Amino acid sequence: MNNHDMFKELLKSREAVKKLDPKFDELTMDLHELFQQSKDPFFVSMLLFKLAQEREATNKILSEINDKYDKIMLELKTGGTVKVEEEKTFTLLADQDKKIMDLVTKKNAVTATEIQKELNYKGVNAASQRLNKLFKEGYLKKAQSGKKVLYFISR
Repeated sequence: MNNHDMFKELLKSREAVKKLDPKFDELTMDLHELFQQSKDPFFVSMLLFKLAQEREATNKILSEINDKYDKIMLELKTGGTVKVEEEKTFTLLADQDKKIMDLVTKKNAVTATEIQKELNYKGVNAASQRLNKLFKEGYLKKAQSGKKVLYFISR
């Protein structure tokens, strides 16, 4: 039994299925039209070309999803904040920077003095340098309020 015979049998069965579910006819109408045009080699080649284009687009989407999944898994496994660079490399934060980021997230905004007290730095200068480093790397934003400089999460 060749493909055409199988399709003819399918059409006979189609009538029986149509009685069970009227939507079946609507959903398979395009298949019947495609079968009629499948004798034209140009049509078949265009159909295959469209199929190849769809496969390429799907593969691109799957690759992007896979990259995002890898980033999320890396974040979960390392327990750190991960920043994705343009070249698709990952930069992991040092433990001290992660602690600072956790404090900023918890309090919404912090000053160098608060970081000094929380992380037991000897002076405000060390805390200020860490905060400025995170600011320059794009993890934090800063705003001045009088003499105080507030650092908050960059969104």
